[in-house]
Amino acid sequence: MRILLLNQTFFPDQLATSQHVTDFALFLKEKGHEVLVVTDRSDYETCTKNYLPHETYQGIDIYRVRGAMFGKRSFLHRAIDGAFFHLSVFLKLWSVPKPELIISFTSPPLIGVTGSLFAWMQGIRSVQWLMDVNPDAAIEVGYLRRGGIISRMLLAVFQNSLRLNHSIVVLDRWMKEKVTQRGVAASKIVVIPPWPVQAAPPKGGLDSASAKKTFGWDGGTILLYSGNHSIVHPLDTVLQGALALKNDPSVHLVFAGGGLRVNDVTRFKEEHQLDSITQIARQPREQLANLLAAADIHIVVLGPHMSGLVHSSKIYGVLLAGKPFIFVGPKKSHVVDLLSDARLGFHVEHGDVAGFLAAVEKIRALRKEELIAGAVINRAIVERDFTRDHVCQKFLERLSLTPRTISPHVPDFDSKTESLP
Repeated sequence: MRILLLNQTFFPDQLATSQHVTDFALFLKEKGHEVLVVTDRSDYETCTKNYLPHETYQGIDIYRVRGAMFGKRSFLHRAIDGAFFHLSVFLKLWSVPKPELIISFTSPPLIGVTGSLFAWMQGIRSVQWLMDVNPDAAIEVGYLRRGGIISRMLLAVFQNSLRLNHSIVVLDRWMKEKVTQRGVAASKIVVIPPWPVQAAPPKGGLDSASAKKTFGWDGGTILLYSGNHSIVHPLDTVLQGALALKNDPSVHLVFAGGGLRVNDVTRFKEEHQLDSITQIARQPREQLANLLAAADIHIVVLGPHMSGLVHSSKIYGVLLAGKPFIFVGPKKSHVVDLLSDARLGFHVEHGDVAGFLAAVEKIRALRKEELIAGAVINRAIVERDFTRDHVCQKFLERLSLTPRTISPHVPDFDSKTESLP
């Protein structure tokens, strides 16, 4: 089958969505499908790097269009670039080989509208794979005024585009609930979570001490937040925790990645003279396993009203790394669902700085035997349910694109993860 994927980012971009879409495209190619990708010609982070307008990567045909003109200086600039990208994509779709299936992701927001509209016009089967739910998320964080004309117009366009698709893929049961509230039949929705994008560690995990030396971190307890510094993942509780730990030289916080909130972390560090905070750029994929292994405690964040609208995919990498973690976010969320089976995890609500500090101390007090046992269980959860091949195969089976060919254990992602025997 000829399958076309729509997303703003693709290889060689290092953004999480780019890595997941690239992984999925490679999986489809391995399964014998012909894969086309329409994506942005500029890199996502700086919008200054330009890639070839057409090239082939491991048998995947990549078509790139002009999308970035103003960059990410403001929401208005991002909106203008997004609109221009939508138009460029729609025009490009008429000139690429006609696919039998279009799968639209969610970067930029509402790209699924463009994909489903074109598919409807051409009589092509279409799927939206929602890695976030927009414009709902934009309304929740205040980018769009709730109840305003623009918000109501975008919501109407989004809802109608969902109805044009044969299937809607969401990342967790909370997202499924949000989409059903938009009038989509539950039978049309498939819950398919993401997977860790770092290389699987060797049995027993990577050596933490060696990984720390890679980054020049020799001693103390390393708390790591790695990923997009987005407005939907507020870091205030973590930063207040860093301030409270200011006089403890044995604790160091590392913020790795890019995004709009990087400058907020920088300002907070400078304002409070926090030498205990280190900021590093988003790491290349081949270095990610080392980065996650170097941390003693991982920090996973989801905005207080973001459950079902966005999905913290970094949790799967943390589980695969086998390290303790603190989740700062709402109780009703996919991460707390995972805590029913996973080990070494602690949940803290936003604003609960005392709870955050208590979780740090509880983790630091864990015995070596507890850390090893927890790591084994967490890696087993990922290896059973959340590998790329397992998740992508689940996608093909649920959309009737291939017969079942792998593990007889197929978890029901609509509910909580099943307990390990």
